[in-house]
Amino acid sequence: MNYAGVGLIALLVHIIINFDVMLKNSGKTESKSHHIYKTFLWCVFVYYIFDILWGFIYDIKIPLLSFIWTELYFISVAAAVFFWTRFVIIYINRESFFTNIIKFAGVIFLIGESAILIMNIFKPVMFRFNEDGTYITEKARTITMYAQILLFLSTSVCMPIVAAKARGKIRRRYITIAWFGISMTVFVVLATAFPILPFYSLGYLFGTCLIHTFVVEDEKEARREELEQLLKVEEIQAQELGSARLMAYTDPLTGVKSKNAYQEDILGINRRIEDGILKNFGIVVCDINGLKLTNDTLGHEEGDRLIKSAGKLICHTFIHSPVYRIGGDEFVVFLHGEDYAIRMELMKDFNRQVETNAGDGKVVVACGMSEYLPGADENFGSLFSRADRKMYERKKQLKAMK
Repeated sequence: MNYAGVGLIALLVHIIINFDVMLKNSGKTESKSHHIYKTFLWCVFVYYIFDILWGFIYDIKIPLLSFIWTELYFISVAAAVFFWTRFVIIYINRESFFTNIIKFAGVIFLIGESAILIMNIFKPVMFRFNEDGTYITEKARTITMYAQILLFLSTSVCMPIVAAKARGKIRRRYITIAWFGISMTVFVVLATAFPILPFYSLGYLFGTCLIHTFVVEDEKEARREELEQLLKVEEIQAQELGSARLMAYTDPLTGVKSKNAYQEDILGINRRIEDGILKNFGIVVCDINGLKLTNDTLGHEEGDRLIKSAGKLICHTFIHSPVYRIGGDEFVVFLHGEDYAIRMELMKDFNRQVETNAGDGKVVVACGMSEYLPGADENFGSLFSRADRKMYERKKQLKAMK
């Protein structure tokens, strides 16, 4: 009964701390990693149920019932381990040889454990029960426990490597996930040494509490801060309407955002990059071809018309993204949302229109795009440098075409 009592306490704590994650339906806004973690929590929930009832069933000493229930128990264990490895790989969101190995190993473990449990029905290779109902482990159980130890350890090893390249709060989340693997490794070792003591339940109890406190709650706080920031931005934008500040943040010639707005928004972008909040976005750096020549030969009034035409062309293409004029002939587009999702199509359409313009004697704009690379880009400047280089390469291509 003591065994079942520990499992019952673990189950109640599990439900209390993970209630909102397990039952909240986030719909389309739910990330893939959040969805997999929710599945993992449900697997742990099912494991607790089997673990609790296993204690009762084992105490009443009915060998056949104990055997069937133990088979189901080990299936729930295998499912939880598999979904944990899936969660770690998806949370890292970075493909490498090591992550592919972990992904492959998680699948092999699930298939292998299932095969062993089927074999165990006909021949006791994993566990058996004596006629008096005593639980006896076999070699295969020890092997599968070692396999779990290796899986949990491997997920712990890869996280510090990823965390070393991360910044801000996201780094703490990676370290916490690593500690989950370490704690589970310790408790699985204890469960291997003492198979009839509830160390496995204690491991999941301790590990999920860690994840909830330092990952789930941390992400909630980050989303709350981001929402507050967005609300503040909206409030500021509303206050700017009809004010002198709006004029300072709007380019008077083209109507797009000014260099002042650009410089202030970069500060916010860098803060969100540092905190690991901002992920899916990119920038496009644009430069007008031949503006100096137009100013020198046709006058600045004609040059202004060229700048206006360039601004209209850029805004017409990237209709869901903010556009900034940061210099006489230079524009920057902050790609996010719908525009980021179809960025390659937008760039193709834009370049096609520019090439048509070049043949018709209309405005020609060279553009270069770069995407934010988590872990590689420490700030906005890294993206700008890549996009700027691509813009100059495109500029040379257009001049060669001409």
